[in-house]
Amino acid sequence: MKNKIIITIVVLLCFIPTLAAVLSYRQVQNAPIDENTAVAITIKDINQKEYVLTRETDGEEAEALIKFFLTMKKNSQAIPALPTSLTGEKCYVVTVSSNVKKESYECYFSQDPATNYFVSNNGTAHKISEEDAKQFITSVYAESLYDDSTIPTLLLSHEYYVTPDSAIWQYKNYTGDYVDRNVDELINPVMESFEIEGGLDLAFSHNPDYCTVKVTDAKNGSVLFEDILSNLSLFRLDNTKEVEVTVTAKWYDDPGRSFCGELGFSFGSLVTAPAEFYLGMTTVESGKFTAITALNVTRPEKIEFVSTLPNGVTPKFFDAGDNRAVALLPINADCPSGIYTLTFSYGGVTQNTNLTIENPGPKYSYYTVPASVVSVYRTTAALEQFENATQEIMAKSVTTRHFSGHFILGVTGNYQLMRGFGRDVYLNNSTTVTYRNNGVDYTAAAGSDIVACNAGEVVYVGILDYAGNIVVIDHGWGLKTWYYNLGSVTATVGDVVTRGQKIGTAGQTGFTGAVGAHIAMSVGNQFVSPYDTWSDSPIAGKVIIAKIDER
Repeated sequence: MKNKIIITIVVLLCFIPTLAAVLSYRQVQNAPIDENTAVAITIKDINQKEYVLTRETDGEEAEALIKFFLTMKKNSQAIPALPTSLTGEKCYVVTVSSNVKKESYECYFSQDPATNYFVSNNGTAHKISEEDAKQFITSVYAESLYDDSTIPTLLLSHEYYVTPDSAIWQYKNYTGDYVDRNVDELINPVMESFEIEGGLDLAFSHNPDYCTVKVTDAKNGSVLFEDILSNLSLFRLDNTKEVEVTVTAKWYDDPGRSFCGELGFSFGSLVTAPAEFYLGMTTVESGKFTAITALNVTRPEKIEFVSTLPNGVTPKFFDAGDNRAVALLPINADCPSGIYTLTFSYGGVTQNTNLTIENPGPKYSYYTVPASVVSVYRTTAALEQFENATQEIMAKSVTTRHFSGHFILGVTGNYQLMRGFGRDVYLNNSTTVTYRNNGVDYTAAAGSDIVACNAGEVVYVGILDYAGNIVVIDHGWGLKTWYYNLGSVTATVGDVVTRGQKIGTAGQTGFTGAVGAHIAMSVGNQFVSPYDTWSDSPIAGKVIIAKIDER
């Protein structure tokens, strides 16, 4: 019995250190972190930049920062809840760590020392004392509170951001004193290299007060350009060349703003020949279209376009091979006569070209259609169905060019042109214009062939209440022809047809008052006049594409 008691006592004594350790661990876990137990602090600002300081690696700096936040917490005043104005606002996250636990605080700092708050990890809200707030919002950790602490960026050729290799930047805090911005992580001492097309276009997110640019031939060291940034637009490279570029930009101390500094950039670049833009026709009637050719372009989708045209459209450029791109530009039928400026930008090149528009004025037609046809095929629902189908078809385009030469009318046999494109139609003796004709109306013998106006791909075949039996052919590059009111259809979606190939027959389906066909042409999302593409056109009888299809 005595031996059993001794063994029990020994076993219990063995468990005492473990029990003491568990109790000690629980005590530490439950106790708040203080200056003695804290070993690290992490600050994540509102821009998600993270500062991590540990006693082991950062010594006194870490100790001072830990002490500050623990003192800030001690000096704070508990409040029922955060101000509602802070709901959804970005905040700092400060985490103080010991060897066994972490405590995090959501800190809502602002430039006003009187309005700084934090929420502890247990959910309680506190107002930070003004003295503690002043100490933090004037420290290097508060730079994300000041917009002017952000260093301007340099964009090369509308595409590449260049990293500075030297930087000095200062911003003013709420006291009006300048603070040095920490720029170490923003500098890249290794020279960057870029391949750009067209030329050197440099743009700062905030224009400097003074900026110089030096361009040197990378092969022989000769200086090709050395001047202020505003004159760089005058510098052009006629041939592809490898260059080295040095940029020095300065923002001076100005009482009217809250920053100043100097940035330096050095980079290499392979610059290809500049882009060039040409119009197929420089004078166009309203309702018609012109082609735009771009040379020295490898990425058509990067071409930027603006114009002074009213109700302007942004043309889509398609790859035409051999570093060329083509777009077709429709001109709205209501566009007034005048000279309009088209501006193209690609790489480092911006080019302005004038386009003359001539508006011949309105033309009218009077059209009689049986009321029974109107009541069935020109209803609100029929027009809505047609509009929805039209938008869907226009939204897509074949990227391959199928068309060439002139376009034919699309009707055969004994036909007659009844109404032309763009005419304002007075329907059934209406005293106001009912609609504007988006194509050309023909009468023709029932069953006579309707043929493709040019080579292309059949992209739509169907029956719409308003259009009747309809076929749409995509000729490529956004150019389509539309065939309404057909009696029968012989084409199917996916057919690649040639000019003059039969696609259906003349008929009287949908909204029409006679046997025949309605044939329209569109570019992009607009219907256009086909007249200049016909063989008897005094202009050319085809789509004029400069530098590709000359007259």
